[in-house]
Amino acid sequence: MPKYCLLLLLPLLLLHCKREENLLLGEWQGTLVTEEGDSLRLDPREITFRFTPDNRYAFTSTLRYREAGTWRYDSGYLFAQDTTQPSNSERVVAVETLTLDSLVLRMQADSAAQRMVYLLRTSPRPPE
Repeated sequence: MPKYCLLLLLPLLLLHCKREENLLLGEWQGTLVTEEGDSLRLDPREITFRFTPDNRYAFTSTLRYREAGTWRYDSGYLFAQDTTQPSNSERVVAVETLTLDSLVLRMQADSAAQRMVYLLRTSPRPPE
C-alpha cells in the first residue's frame, strides 16, 4: 500500500514544481536589496529580471550591468547560465518567496555576506 501512495504523490509534486516555475514567467523589478539585514544604498528599481517560457532570461542591475541566458527552476532554487560570456559558470540563488506578484531571492554576495533581493512583478500575471 505505501508504494501506491508514493506513486500518487509523485505527480502532485511534479505539478506543484511546474506551477512554481510558471509563476517566475514575466518581468520583475527590484524594490529593496539588503545585506545582512541592512538596506544597501542603491536604487533597487535598476534591478530587473525577465523570464520567458523558453527558459531564457534577461537581467539588469546597477552600474549598467546586463546579462542574458538560460534559466531553470528546481526545488526552490533558480539556476541561471549567462550566455553572453562563454566563461561564466552557472549561478544558483535560493527563491525565498514566489507568489503571483512577489519574488524574493537569497544569494551570497562577493563578501560572503547574505544578500536578499525583493522584487515585484511589473508584467501581467501568467495564466494559471
